[in-house]
Amino acid sequence: MKEIYSTTVEALAGILPIVLFLLAFNRFVLRTPLQNPKENLVGIVVAVIGLVLFSNGLRMGLLPLGETVGLSLPKESPLWLVLVFSFILGFGVTMAEPSMQALAGQVEQLTAGTLKKQVVMVTVALGIGTGVTLGVLKIILQIPTVKIMIPAMALLALLAWRAPAAITGVAFDASGVTTGPVTVPLIVALGVGIATALGGRDPLSDGFGLIALCLVCPTVLMLLLGIVYRL
Repeated sequence: MKEIYSTTVEALAGILPIVLFLLAFNRFVLRTPLQNPKENLVGIVVAVIGLVLFSNGLRMGLLPLGETVGLSLPKESPLWLVLVFSFILGFGVTMAEPSMQALAGQVEQLTAGTLKKQVVMVTVALGIGTGVTLGVLKIILQIPTVKIMIPAMALLALLAWRAPAAITGVAFDASGVTTGPVTVPLIVALGVGIATALGGRDPLSDGFGLIALCLVCPTVLMLLLGIVYRL
């Protein structure tokens, strides 16, 4: 009960200052009345309740579940199954990410249907799945993060230079949007759990870095998609 109270206070401390700042700025700087104050108030209350429930849900559900699977997976499964599971997890959470669906819909609309929503989502999901798989392999083989990130960033820079300008911003935004509130807790918990379970790994230095790979890989695939479509 104490932890639920603590999480609730943290959620309120995160959202209420932003709400007060926006209201004060609108009142004293812009000096414009709110068009729908009652509706705004209801929306703010719903947002606060939603954030509180979401924060407690993460702490009580997703984070422990991800870490439990991470602790058990390398002990009970062969390497190939660990990698397959990591890919499916990355792919699945991306397809479930609400912000990804919103961005993919905008891309389809602004490209007049040239890039379909489903194509964008599957491409980014494949990138996230690849990023999680590479991150887990990095933990298992104890590969320093820098040895993966430097070649990956070099490839990213080359593709960004060659890709059409219309897709570059979309590619970088897609990876950032995807690493959202559903994806990040599960991936981080999985990485820390695997690093802890294997022994001889530092959960801090080995367990982290998966999110960085999940930013690079979908960006690379989206840039390649733009080169193929020649937007």
